[in-house]
Amino acid sequence: MILSKRSLKILFALLITSILPYLYLLSAQKPFAFTIAKKYSDYNVNNSDFEYENNSILTNINVIPFPQFIDKKNSILIMSNGFRIISKQSLTEDLQLALRRYSKYISLLAGISVEINQKFLSSVNKLIIDCPLITSQNNTYPKLGEDESYTLNITKTGSYLYSLSLTGIIRGLSTFVQLIERNASSDTFYIPLVNIIDRPRFIWRGLLLDVSRHWMPVSVIQRTLNAMELSKFNVLHLHLSDDQGFRVESIEHYLLHDRNDFFTQKDIKYLVEYARQRRIRIIPEFDIPAHTTSWFVGYPELASQPGPYQVETQWGVMKATMDPTKENTYIFLDKFFKEMTKLFPDPYFHIGGDEVEGSQWTQSSTIQQFINENKLENNRGLQAYFNKRIQKLLKKYGKIMVGWEEILDEIHENRTIDKDAVMQAWLSQEATTNAVQKGYRVIVSDGYYLNRHQSSISYYNVDPILSNHLDLLHEEQRNHVVGGEGCLWSEGVTPNSVDSRIWPRALAIAERLWSPSSITDENFLYERLFRMNHLFDKMQTGVTHISSYKSQLQNLILDPKKKIDLLDPLVILANVCEACGPLERFKIYKYSTNTSLTTFADVLQPENELIWKLGKLPINDESSYRDIFQTWSINHLRLKELFDNVEKTKNQEIWGQDIEQLSINLANTSQIGLRILDYNSKKILNSDKGNTMNSWTLSDWILYHKTLLEQLENQVKEVRLAAVRPVLRLLNAIHIIP
Repeated sequence: MILSKRSLKILFALLITSILPYLYLLSAQKPFAFTIAKKYSDYNVNNSDFEYENNSILTNINVIPFPQFIDKKNSILIMSNGFRIISKQSLTEDLQLALRRYSKYISLLAGISVEINQKFLSSVNKLIIDCPLITSQNNTYPKLGEDESYTLNITKTGSYLYSLSLTGIIRGLSTFVQLIERNASSDTFYIPLVNIIDRPRFIWRGLLLDVSRHWMPVSVIQRTLNAMELSKFNVLHLHLSDDQGFRVESIEHYLLHDRNDFFTQKDIKYLVEYARQRRIRIIPEFDIPAHTTSWFVGYPELASQPGPYQVETQWGVMKATMDPTKENTYIFLDKFFKEMTKLFPDPYFHIGGDEVEGSQWTQSSTIQQFINENKLENNRGLQAYFNKRIQKLLKKYGKIMVGWEEILDEIHENRTIDKDAVMQAWLSQEATTNAVQKGYRVIVSDGYYLNRHQSSISYYNVDPILSNHLDLLHEEQRNHVVGGEGCLWSEGVTPNSVDSRIWPRALAIAERLWSPSSITDENFLYERLFRMNHLFDKMQTGVTHISSYKSQLQNLILDPKKKIDLLDPLVILANVCEACGPLERFKIYKYSTNTSLTTFADVLQPENELIWKLGKLPINDESSYRDIFQTWSINHLRLKELFDNVEKTKNQEIWGQDIEQLSINLANTSQIGLRILDYNSKKILNSDKGNTMNSWTLSDWILYHKTLLEQLENQVKEVRLAAVRPVLRLLNAIHIIP
């Protein structure tokens, strides 16, 4: 057999991309060559072109997720106007759309003009795209396990991005735009000379967005997909039905969907295509047999107990459950699946299957008789029966069933679902281990619940393999873990707050699912994570939590005459606070679908960038700390007009939380900070010589202030005063001589 030149080229490319990463990793003493530097050296620009700088320069590699392999040179290329993106192959529609997106991103980040063409020039002011298989991959839907690898070389002759797939090209473009840096002294932009060989660690890297408890319109999904593309997520899992709403138009069963807030079938097709262009798969979830109150409003005959039913406005595990013993239930679902599977081209289809409360089944003599006659033993056996029938229906339409970990609760072999089903773990590590050992594929979400408002590092420390001790199993079993998903349930989230509840913390999950498990440095994560958070805004992805931050705070100032004067001190206060998660907030106040989530806490980030930066300030930088604490100490005086209003009660209703007490607590926190600085410099416990505190032991003085700080941090319900943390850090650094 004689191979054509093109075939030889493709075979050679396959060999290079599959072998080189291993050769590099084996030969390198350190698999990840990067330098973290706080300051950049100055450099000169000799012409308007993209220029190679011979002088050595230490640059950050700020990409997130971090690539598999990086070989970095201490040199840079200066970016300038007329930058060209050149494709070696004919531009397919998909590739052209991708290049338009990224040319816009490059232009916005570097402030330069960008052109797309196929004309090769001698100029180094270019990025050459090489994707030899692109002609055969146009307009295809992304697949689980498709090739996402790429190589990216930034050299003194230009930049070169190579992949065998459009998906790999898009992943590489995401890396390229993140490499762009600014030199503040010369106000120029550059990229470091670097060789990157990259591919994902896991093939399923998802984000779940619950659009049923609180409605999320098309615009929210669009901007979420934009940020997901840049973060290298490849699955958007839409939770489309629950007790509080059914969000997809059904023509076959027209009484199903919410009449006001729902996706039309045209919307779904648009979003599937929008995601496809970014090489992201959309997985639908219609939760059955529980979490189904919204189904029964129009079709009460599906329920285990007679209606009527109303869409729920409260949160929690509800009693309403489908009746698996009625044949009409499966006839209904058969027609429903036939309609919905046509809307969602992905072969994977999520049925939920979680949190079956069970009392409607237990209290029904008809259902209990069915369980006994069919030797199903109990409610778990009945759900297993239901799952098997649902799996068969989905197979009829070419779909693979995905469900939460409860779909594997039944232990009897004759009632377990087929092994092609995928289980999503959310409750326990044991569920992952058991499923893998039984031969099922697993998506890990245990530890990845974004709605819990945990810190980024807590998500980062959850490894789908290592955290579940699967490294002790043989490789074939470990391969059953296909990846993971970050989950944002929307009980406490609206379109106004959804961006800040996903980003930037989801980036920690994105990196854990893409990058090697050996990348674990906390400081390095946060540096890149917060940087990317701002890049979403600069690249105009539509993610709004930074750009709308001040305007949302200003909405809390009701007096139009004070909106401008009081905004700055209100921002200072908000900048040192964090929003508590729904688990904490719901203990305090009975939230429902009718509760307005536009309060002070809803504007705040769950994790504070400023406080993290203060946590990295050197302990001995007394001057900086004193300036910060003095600013905090007078901020309450600047805000005082906000609280001296005769309509204070009305204001409090709008604020939601006690902003006045928070402001007082910030002033008190700053006073403790200044007192600590005075002790460090003067070794006195209180500047007032007559204060009895000066007679205390140092250990008692420290304990007293620790107790005070703890009270100040958590005194105001639903909000953490994060400003306490850097003060507590200073306090803990005081050395007690025994």
